[in-house]
Formats: sequence, C-alpha cells, structure tokens
Amino acid sequence: MNRSAKSGDRARKHHRQQALLRLVGERDLGTQDELVRALRSAGFPSTQATVSRDIVELGLVKLPRNGTHVYAAPAIASGGGADRLRRFCEDYPVEAASAGTLVIIRSLPGTANALAAALDAARFAEVVGTVAGDDTVFAAVARERDARSLLDRLSDLGVISRRGRAASAKRRGS
Repeated sequence: MNRSAKSGDRARKHHRQQALLRLVGERDLGTQDELVRALRSAGFPSTQATVSRDIVELGLVKLPRNGTHVYAAPAIASGGGADRLRRFCEDYPVEAASAGTLVIIRSLPGTANALAAALDAARFAEVVGTVAGDDTVFAAVARERDARSLLDRLSDLGVISRRGRAASAKRRGS
C-alpha cells in the first residue's frame, strides 16, 4: 500500500470516528449493530469489527439511560464524577453496607461495572479501589471510619444504607 492510500485510510477512519462520536452524542445507541446501522445511514460503510475497534480506540463507555445502557463518549460519561454517580443512583435502585474496610454496593444484575466506573470517576478520597461483579461492587477503603464516611456520601446520593453485617443479615431474612 502506498503512502497516499494509507493517508486516505487514516482520514476515512478519523472522519468515521468523529461521526461515531457525534452519533452517540445525539442518539441513544446501545448495541454495536445499532452503531453500524447509524454509521451506514450517515454515509460511512462499516462492519461490526470496525465499530468494535473504534469503540476501544475512542474509549466509548456504556451508561445507564432510561432503564437501558447506551454508548457515550468518555467526556460525556465523566461529566462530573459525583454527578455521574448521582445519575446512576437515580436511574437504578442501589443499596450499600459495610463490612470492616469494605463497602458492598448492590444494584440490578448487569449494572455493577457501570456503577464501579461511576464510583471511580467520583474520586472519593475514602475509596482505595473497586471491584465489580454482575450486580455487586466491592469498594475498598483504608479504615472503618472511611467506610462509614463513604456510606454517608452514598446515602446523600440516594443509596439505601445498610449499616454493618447485622443489617445485611436482617435483609436476607437470617
């Protein structure tokens, strides 16, 4: 492939990716197939494999919106970290409890990664790190008082707080 062909490919890729960013900003697109169709209708021939690579290169993320998940540009997703977490807590039921230096945060199945990303983006000083499963996030904190502080912050965002193991056991009916 000659130099001008490579340059043309890069230009097409750049224009396609800019169109993709515009499209996810304007529409609720939740699947790669929807992204491919939207790009094609905008005049950018695309395949699922190409869109998959573009998603990674652009750092697109899926965010909860109106009971579903849609693609968004990282700048939109990061909004304000605490604001993003607040919006998540408004869209989904979230409850939390502490166990020592862990804060266990539960939501609906399939939402834990988005919840952990929102918590990470909030950059709360108490949080050392997070691990997400399917419906549960473990937020590690340095001290037990940090766990209480994080629960208070989450409560301010609308999270139902379950203090300690006793409350968690009571909820399970033990």
